[in-house]
Amino acid sequence: MKNWFAGKKLLVPVDFSDESVKAVDDALDMADSAEMVHVVHVAPDLDVTTPGVVWESISEDVQRENIEGSFSKTFGDAKYNGITYHVAFGDAGHGIVEHAQEIGADAIVMPSHGRTGFRRLLIGSVAERVLRLAHLPVLVLRH
Repeated sequence: MKNWFAGKKLLVPVDFSDESVKAVDDALDMADSAEMVHVVHVAPDLDVTTPGVVWESISEDVQRENIEGSFSKTFGDAKYNGITYHVAFGDAGHGIVEHAQEIGADAIVMPSHGRTGFRRLLIGSVAERVLRLAHLPVLVLRH
């Protein structure tokens, strides 16, 4: 049986939940190599009324550094070598689809649900939004 994903560039959105990390592992299994896997984390825009923004103790640069540190910690194992990581800001659904277009992804691989509660980023509604907005195949994984 031929692997449809052979030679395809795959984008995996992550929110650092177990489900999104498993989606990266699944994408690695599907792809020819880790170089064909791209990971994006879309952080919400900072609200100018947020205390950290008002007191200038947090900025997009600080937030980006923290997320990049989370990439290093979460994906530090050698099996993740070669993956490209990206941080975006804004609405998660739109950010995922826009990044897929920017990198010329052939497919988006994502979990159906991610974090729940206060820190959620990838939830069922995000997967639904990506499905509606994307002009490329979206594989929604149920773990």
